[in-house]
Amino acid sequence: MVESIQEFVKNKRIVFVGNSVEIMNHKLADIINSYDIVIRFGRAIEANKLQEESIGTKVDIWVTGQFRAPCYIPLKKEFKTGRFKDTKILVNRCRGNFGLRGWVFEDHLPKGMPYTQMYTDREIIDLMRSFGKDIIHTKYLRPSAGFLTILWFINKVKTYKSLNLIGFDFFAKSIKERATDKYGTLSAADPHSWHLPVYMVSSGAHDKDMEQQYISFLERRGLLKWNVLSDLKEGKIKYTDWMKGMKIIKSGPKRSKVSKI
Repeated sequence: MVESIQEFVKNKRIVFVGNSVEIMNHKLADIINSYDIVIRFGRAIEANKLQEESIGTKVDIWVTGQFRAPCYIPLKKEFKTGRFKDTKILVNRCRGNFGLRGWVFEDHLPKGMPYTQMYTDREIIDLMRSFGKDIIHTKYLRPSAGFLTILWFINKVKTYKSLNLIGFDFFAKSIKERATDKYGTLSAADPHSWHLPVYMVSSGAHDKDMEQQYISFLERRGLLKWNVLSDLKEGKIKYTDWMKGMKIIKSGPKRSKVSKI
C-alpha cells in the first residue's frame, strides 16, 4: 500500500538514480549515498564494484517491472537477511500488452517476492490518456519506469522532504557499442542504458520527448530537482568496458498468446 511508502520516506531527501549510459563516466557514489532514500531501477540492483563507483551502494527502494523482476531470484537471500533486507520493492505494471486478454501480470513476477504496486493497469491507461497517449493501441511507446515512478511519488506519495533526479537524460545519450546476448543476437539499436540491453527493434520503446518535456515542467514548478550530468542533447558517450564479465540481457517485445512483455 502507498501508506507504507509514505511513512518510509516521510521528511526524507530522496534521489532517483537513473540508468543513463552517461552516469558510468562519473564517480557519484559519495553524492548518491549521502541521500536519506536512494531509489534504483532494474539491473542496478546487480551492480558490481566498478559500477557502484558511479551509482553508489545504497538501495532503499528498488523499482522493477516484469523484465527485470527475475533479478530478485538470485538475490532472494540478500533481500531476506542480507544487504537488501530493509529495501522496499516497488512494481511497475506498465508493459507493451495492455490489449492482450487472458494475460496475468502477477504470473510473470518471481514467486514470493514482496512488493508494493504503484499504478494499476487502469490508472496507467488513464494517466497516459491525460497526456494524449493511447497505450492500448500504440505498439511500443509505453511510459518508462522512471517516468511513472516520478509521477507516482509526486501524485500519490508526497510526504518526502525533497525529490532529486540524477542519471536521467530520457534516452538522449547512447553508446556505439552494440552488445549481443547469450544467443548471439546483436542489438538492433545503440543502447541508452548502462547495462547495455539488446534491443530487438530499432525504434525506442518510450516517448522520450514527452517524458523529458514533462519532467522539465515539473522542475520549473519546483516539484523536483534534476541534476543533469552534461546536457539533454542527443549524443554518444564513450564506453569504458564497465559491463565486462556481466551477462547481457535481451530487452524487446515478444508478442504471442503468452506474451512475455
